[in-house]
Amino acid sequence: MESKWLAMVLVVLSLGSGLCDGCLEEERFALFQLKPFFEFIDYKFELDLIYYDYLVDEIKESSSNCCEWERVECNPISGRVTHLFLNHSSYKKIHWYLNASLFLPFEEIQNIYLSGNSIAGCVVNQGFERLSLKLDKLENLDLSENHFNHSILAS
Repeated sequence: MESKWLAMVLVVLSLGSGLCDGCLEEERFALFQLKPFFEFIDYKFELDLIYYDYLVDEIKESSSNCCEWERVECNPISGRVTHLFLNHSSYKKIHWYLNASLFLPFEEIQNIYLSGNSIAGCVVNQGFERLSLKLDKLENLDLSENHFNHSILAS
């Protein structure tokens, strides 16, 4: 009976060892590099059902594990960021230019939502063409509700 108990404990431990206990340090650092452009990256939000708008909760995410943040989704095995929900996450009212290379550390990223952030284009030589070359798992890049001109189609 004792050997069955030991075997069961070993099985449970081996199953749990495959799960990651947090985001990778390099990706956490990369998220903080994005923060000046997407101020709400580590804030919680509530939907205001009366005005159909998002309200900023004054409390930032308390976890140092960025995989637990509301706007970040990670692969539970590798701990790598797979989805970034950065839509409407900037106070900026002026048009600004994005350095798309800031997303390069996210090697397993599948979806990046950047809608509604007043982005007018990309910094020269740091545009979306770099993402398409390096981030082969990227499936969806949502740029709606921004201020791009037709030149974005060239990249």
